[in-house]
Amino acid sequence: MNKLLETIKNYALSVIMPVIMIILLLIVSPETRSANAIISLLRQGFAPAVLGWGVLFNMKAGNWDFSIGARFVLGSILAGNLAMSLHLGMPGFIVLALVISLVLSTIVGFAYKLLRIPTLIVSIGICLIFESITRILYGGAGVHVSSEYMLFGKSPYDVIAFAVCFGIAAYIYYKRKLGYNVRAVGTNPVVAQTNGINAVTTKTNALIVSGLFAGLYCILSLSKTGVCAAVSGTLGSAATVFDAMMCVLIGMAICGKGNIIFSLYSGALIAQILKMGMMAIGLPTTYNKVVIALFVILFMVSSTRGDVFDGLKNRLFHKTKTV
Repeated sequence: MNKLLETIKNYALSVIMPVIMIILLLIVSPETRSANAIISLLRQGFAPAVLGWGVLFNMKAGNWDFSIGARFVLGSILAGNLAMSLHLGMPGFIVLALVISLVLSTIVGFAYKLLRIPTLIVSIGICLIFESITRILYGGAGVHVSSEYMLFGKSPYDVIAFAVCFGIAAYIYYKRKLGYNVRAVGTNPVVAQTNGINAVTTKTNALIVSGLFAGLYCILSLSKTGVCAAVSGTLGSAATVFDAMMCVLIGMAICGKGNIIFSLYSGALIAQILKMGMMAIGLPTTYNKVVIALFVILFMVSSTRGDVFDGLKNRLFHKTKTV
């Protein structure tokens, strides 16, 4: 019984926060007041959470990888077009998406290991190269897959695919040596180095494993939309990176002592609800990022600086008592 109560306590915030946000959305958006609409909303968090898991490994290891968005676009264009031109079907598309994404992430990882400069600089430089390639390949037309390649955009296949991705992420993060090394390096790289964990190698491996989730995101994203356009403008893929980072930051803020992989899905769900809620109340899209950023800051302060809220509560209580 005690173990059950402890588990419920650890996961409470990760469950309560999305439920509260869904209730608020139902209040401001009457058209979402149906079981099908809520189920559809829950499904919308699948793909962002998968990409967020890849970003999680990087952020926990201390990497700032801004190339994952460009890698996703380039991998989608290559895998989708090659699979259709070679008539490989869905199995061939899955293999191509994973292999190409891993190759692209390996390029980023070994560039960092070879150059020994901050991942922020390496990833932005390679991001610009990959973005340029997306505008060159196939005349900059991107990719538009047929319905044959959109299997995982339908129920129940999307749920099955998400469950498999969840199992892979949880297994690597909690059961494999890489996950332990990533957490150790992210907590204190000096202590990790003292205990025989090579920080540079761990950061390189984190960059590479993020390619696995970028590939899975390619599959889920193309299965849902069927389209992936070439990147327009400099760092045009950064929006994808920031969206994934927001999912990670919110997930880390509400995780507590629970499972960060599960909490990150809750973070992705909260981010999607915020976007839908702002659309429902007619808020201009130019303000969306500002509002989401404010929520992220609030979540981060509540989780990492609890003393701030305690101080405000004590001051308020003291003033009330004085009056």
